[in-house]
Amino acid sequence: MTRKTRLILLSGILVVTVGAAVGVSLSEKAREDIRESGEVVFELPANTATAVSWTYTDEDGGTVSLSFHKDGDWLYDGDEAFPVDAEKLQELLDQFAQLRAAFVIEDVTDYAQYGLEDPICSIDITAGETDYEILVGDYSEMDSQRYLSLGDGSVYLVNEDPMDVYEATLDDFLRGDDIPAFAEVESVAFGGAEDQTIRRDENGDSYRKEDDYYLDGRPLDTDKLDSYLSHLSGMSLNDYATYKAAEADLAEYSLDDPELTVTVEYPDLETEETEIITVAVSRAPADRETPWSEVAAALGSEDEDASAYEDSVAYLRVGESTIIYEISYEDLAQIMACTYDDLRHSEILPAEFEDVQSLTVTLDGQSYTFTRTAETGEDTDAQWTYGEEEADLSGVEDALTALSASSFESGTAGEAEISLTAVLDLDGSPEIGITLYRADGESCVAEVDGEQIGTVPRSQAVDLIEAVNAIVLN
Repeated sequence: MTRKTRLILLSGILVVTVGAAVGVSLSEKAREDIRESGEVVFELPANTATAVSWTYTDEDGGTVSLSFHKDGDWLYDGDEAFPVDAEKLQELLDQFAQLRAAFVIEDVTDYAQYGLEDPICSIDITAGETDYEILVGDYSEMDSQRYLSLGDGSVYLVNEDPMDVYEATLDDFLRGDDIPAFAEVESVAFGGAEDQTIRRDENGDSYRKEDDYYLDGRPLDTDKLDSYLSHLSGMSLNDYATYKAAEADLAEYSLDDPELTVTVEYPDLETEETEIITVAVSRAPADRETPWSEVAAALGSEDEDASAYEDSVAYLRVGESTIIYEISYEDLAQIMACTYDDLRHSEILPAEFEDVQSLTVTLDGQSYTFTRTAETGEDTDAQWTYGEEEADLSGVEDALTALSASSFESGTAGEAEISLTAVLDLDGSPEIGITLYRADGESCVAEVDGEQIGTVPRSQAVDLIEAVNAIVLN
């Protein structure tokens, strides 16, 4: 290596060393301008805001602008008829009730490096006679925090990201209607497609202790009614056709004459006062030209008929609300399923098996009687006798309680396959007679106390017959 070459190499090393030293110096200066904070850097006094507006860029690159002002109540600038949810709007303002910064970068000269030259969101708040502008910049992946500018020459890295609430649409601020969670309702009245009233009666005529609701004196399945009401109160009413419905709108959505109204009378669990709420549902007038029974049948099928209604919408209104909601046909179908057959017990035995004191079964012209000899306890099985011998009726119990109507439509009864008479250990020792008649290879007609209930799968009848034979043929 020549002397000249060595000088050139040493000169290059010197330049790199000096550059590195300058870089370290600048870096240290930058760090001096950044200080850890944790302090409140902005505070918006409670209930002082009278206007708020913001503009942000959404995920698709579009611009979203929203603005509200307060005139007694909060109003949407674009349409003062829009029902504003004041609580949701307050959530936005609460972001700045006490804004804490994790870090403060002072004497900023280059806002672009924090995404504040072209902010993703600008927020304007008026409180009293003071206007505030808050700019929202980049998100620091390293710190999982957001850069903000308050217009005071500093940049703040904040703990709570304002975009968690400000990245919203107008629909997020709709003051929707509330359908409460129902408990121990007093009555449910239907009008329109059904005209009937379900009433609570804890002393009603039923062999089941849990039967509290009756339709025309006939007991209903409490679990089914609870499920019906839970669906009604649990629907997500997010989509709406209009939020300022007038008479013309009610006619357009066929809610001037709804297909069905559901009026629930229930106790307020806090005040214990009786409350009443009415929900109306309907299809558009043109859609109602197709009978609902045909639509319901198509929805319940597994062929292409159901797909024809995938995108169809119906309409719902709560009380006298000005908001008309859009609901799916799937939701509508669950609301329209309110007939006696929809809500009655499916079990063929209209009692609890634990209350059966004796059971007489007739098979192939022969009768067999089983008698309970001991009560069922938490840790003991029920004891039964057949003749003079102890009998295990667990298989019969399982098969009898599994008997469930697959359809409540009438069927053609053929030959009797099995008959049972159950005597209950209740006041008056009531008797229940059940007969299963063969209808075809797939089903049996079920008759209870001489009244045809509907059809059950023949496989269930076969299970019951086999359970009885397992005892009497041994």
